[in-house]
Amino acid sequence: MPLLKHSYSFPTRMEYGPGAIADLPKIIKEAGFSKGLIVTDQGIEKVGLADKLRNYFSDAGITIYSYSDVVSNPTEQNVIDGTKIYKENNCEFIVGLGGGSPIDVGKTIKVTAVHDEPLEKLDDTKGGDKYIINKMPPFYAVPTTAGTGSEVGRSSVITVASTNKKTIIFSPDMMPDIAVLDPEITLSLPKKLTAATGVDAFVHNLEAYIMDTFHPFADGLAKEGIYRAFKYLPIAFENGNDVAARGEMLMASAMGATAFQKGLGINHSIAHALSVYYDTHHGLANAAVLIEVMKYNITDKKVNEKMAALGDLLNTENDALAVISAIEKWLIKLDMPTNLKGIGIKEEDIDGIEEYAMGDPCRPLNPKTVLKGDVTQIIKNLL
Repeated sequence: MPLLKHSYSFPTRMEYGPGAIADLPKIIKEAGFSKGLIVTDQGIEKVGLADKLRNYFSDAGITIYSYSDVVSNPTEQNVIDGTKIYKENNCEFIVGLGGGSPIDVGKTIKVTAVHDEPLEKLDDTKGGDKYIINKMPPFYAVPTTAGTGSEVGRSSVITVASTNKKTIIFSPDMMPDIAVLDPEITLSLPKKLTAATGVDAFVHNLEAYIMDTFHPFADGLAKEGIYRAFKYLPIAFENGNDVAARGEMLMASAMGATAFQKGLGINHSIAHALSVYYDTHHGLANAAVLIEVMKYNITDKKVNEKMAALGDLLNTENDALAVISAIEKWLIKLDMPTNLKGIGIKEEDIDGIEEYAMGDPCRPLNPKTVLKGDVTQIIKNLL
């Protein structure tokens, strides 16, 4: 692969630091905009962070409208409702405030604000990106969790009504104009969500790293993200007010989402299926299947070698099983599941979960070829 042609891109502008959120309205004002839409969820509204940002915009003389009903696994209806508010009020820009869900919905509103095609038609796995051709409004991402890394991504994942499937909407122009990484606004994140979202960031980095794709830039970022998440997530978990640890996790999250332009694998495919079947939190689902999926993947020689090479980063032997054992102990320390016993998997759902996972766009990218029956066996091993 080093002898083949490749194309790489790492262009997101980031504004990092405690208090950085207060600077965003000034930056937008200087860009000449005066009316925008905040996309968020009810959790962010309840802790007062949305009001805080609205006040910053008011102080800057910018009119702000809000859509605050994004759900944890965002739906097409979220996009439709948010787009309606955007259009009815002639907004000029969008801000996604929250975890990956509000940011994904905001990025998708960026598309639907100027495109009439239904989301099903925009499905990236069906070449839908070719329909995303119109100039889109500016989009600014303010993550309140360190997990999905959606703030530096060029795509969104939305459950489409007609198929009830998580659908990837993709365009290079969907990338946020600015990602605001302010560790202070992540301090209110509860312990369980700190762990679940942080594990999602870790899995992004880990799956990207083991992908059989020639991308040394992404590999370097992924290893840095693995190291930071492994070291600093337990600190942020135990002491949510540790601003430095929160900042490191924001970086680990952004690194993971940048690195996974290499792709993600079957860990995410199964997690996506669990979210659809049981509305399982994405990070928690990733944690629950991670150990068994990694044991499955290391039967591939290249994956085994890559996993073994992580030993030094994770303070263990340079051996794939030792690395997996270290990750398992880390998950237990974070009070995260390492099996599916607590999710309530129904025997009659297993075939459907496998079918969904096999059809998921991450599955073909898994470094080990996933055959029919493999997902079923992974799930049964976790029950």
